[in-house]
Amino acid sequence: MATTLRTLSFQHKRADMSKGFFFVLVLFTLSLFTLSLSSCKKAEQEAAKKTSSLPVIKAAPAFSGRSAENLVVESARLQGSVWIAYFFFSSCGGPCPTLNQRISELQKEIPNEKLQFVGFSVDPETDTPAVLANYGKRYNANPTRWKMLQLPEDSLKIVAAQGFMLGSPEDPSLHSTRFALVDKAGQIRGFYDGLDDEALKKLRTGIAELLAE
Repeated sequence: MATTLRTLSFQHKRADMSKGFFFVLVLFTLSLFTLSLSSCKKAEQEAAKKTSSLPVIKAAPAFSGRSAENLVVESARLQGSVWIAYFFFSSCGGPCPTLNQRISELQKEIPNEKLQFVGFSVDPETDTPAVLANYGKRYNANPTRWKMLQLPEDSLKIVAAQGFMLGSPEDPSLHSTRFALVDKAGQIRGFYDGLDDEALKKLRTGIAELLAE
């Protein structure tokens, strides 16, 4: 009888060990499967970047400016969003109204909040937050997506000329009419003439591609 009990006890222990081994094996297999999926996804993302029609040009510059709402806006808040940067000033009678109208059209056409717009005034002495607030109303600028910023003059020169390569280091008012397209990681991926309809078609395609990344 004692021998039988010992045998049964041993068999139970073997069964418990088998169950434990099976459980560990299942967990190990699931871990390998999850790791494999993660690796595949990462590989796909890297491949997508390599085959993108929008190669990385350079990192967008860091900045800190005051918005039309009289709030400090820093470049870090744009991480995770696709955004368009451009330069203008409120008293401009040349291309600036057209540039802002183009942005207004994009804001309406693409309601995705992951697409943001940043307009840097090249006349910070005149374009105070109050002036920018009134100016933005002309174009129905949505403050949650579209920031018109007043930067300190020294900072503006660096951001415009060195950062985005869209202005003169001596005179920021001699700004470009191009839009800079920036991806979710803060990398400049393209420049597009805001006065050229064909360039704007390419900009729309670029926006869609970066939003999908």
